[in-house]
Amino acid sequence: MMATKVKEGWKNFGLLKGIGIPAPTGKHVVGCVDLMHKLEGDSDGLLVRLFYPAHPTVREGDEYPYARLTPNRMYTKGLLEFFTFKFPGALSFLLYYLTDARQPAFYGAPLYGSSRADSESALPKNATMKCPVVVYSHGLSGMRTSGTTVCCDLASHGYAVASVEHRDRSCSISLKRVQKPGAAEGELVDEWVGYLRPDSEKDSFFDPQCLEDVPLRHEQVKTRSFDVKQVLKLLDILNDGGTVHNMLDEDGFDFGMFKGCLDLDKAAVMGHSFGGSATVMALSEEPRLKCGIAMDSWMVPFPDDLVAELSIKQPLLFINSYDWQWKENVQKMLELTQPTDEHGRIATTTIKLMCSYQSQESSMVHLSQRQLLTR
Repeated sequence: MMATKVKEGWKNFGLLKGIGIPAPTGKHVVGCVDLMHKLEGDSDGLLVRLFYPAHPTVREGDEYPYARLTPNRMYTKGLLEFFTFKFPGALSFLLYYLTDARQPAFYGAPLYGSSRADSESALPKNATMKCPVVVYSHGLSGMRTSGTTVCCDLASHGYAVASVEHRDRSCSISLKRVQKPGAAEGELVDEWVGYLRPDSEKDSFFDPQCLEDVPLRHEQVKTRSFDVKQVLKLLDILNDGGTVHNMLDEDGFDFGMFKGCLDLDKAAVMGHSFGGSATVMALSEEPRLKCGIAMDSWMVPFPDDLVAELSIKQPLLFINSYDWQWKENVQKMLELTQPTDEHGRIATTTIKLMCSYQSQESSMVHLSQRQLLTR
């Protein structure tokens, strides 16, 4: 019943605001919140959007609006500049305010099982949830909201998803918070960091098979892997009930509600395109990650001689769009997988399907749940 109400509410939310994003398929209402927290060894502050199962009584309203797909107009401007549109400032203003694109997640909503004065009887006494965690890595030119469909759907099935905004300058634009000159200590202002274009004439975003910027992309994928490991540390702090300082100056959200509610023994990583590369790299470096899902993984950032050195012992699922992939890219994936395990069971398989993009994403989500629940 709850899932039906959420789906109906989102479907009727409006064409421009929905932008075709499907409603989550799980039984839980979805909440989300942005968090920027500075960890040791991190000069810029780690920036994530957390998606999680929310309290079932949450409904759209002034208190918990549907989250913006584009958190700030500057992201629209950065994307337009990335694609070299003319007059990106004026266009970004129009697109941001006229479309008002939203996610099917309530921003700032309380976590499932958290106490609410207006709904103490909505859940059984002491009802809590231990959420398996997923770190999501976006693709080239993306940001922390790029995996909206996947992140919201996983959260609706009971997962806590931390979608990280990478600091490798592969975003079309990314937000930093820096000390305001001449102001008191801790008074921060926004600083926007743009996309780092390669020195070569070709950019691999527009030509995925381009090898001219491999050195840059390889350094970036190492940064992305570091980001994933930092996210796990941040989730540890939240799960332990530690103190976090949200550098975004957003007051009113109680991050203490995550204490004891995150299952870091069931931690997974997943990503799309360049995020698929980050998934591969993070699995090879972080044993805490129990499995990974790489969607249309872009393997160019891994030089041929490095692929053989990557050691991945966890389950890894590659999901590819048939028309986008090419022989050399898939060959690197095959080098990372074995056709059978030590017991002779099939560990690698290829399934070719004819389906819409939306259906493909839905199938992928269900596969990932089985992987996480059985590991």
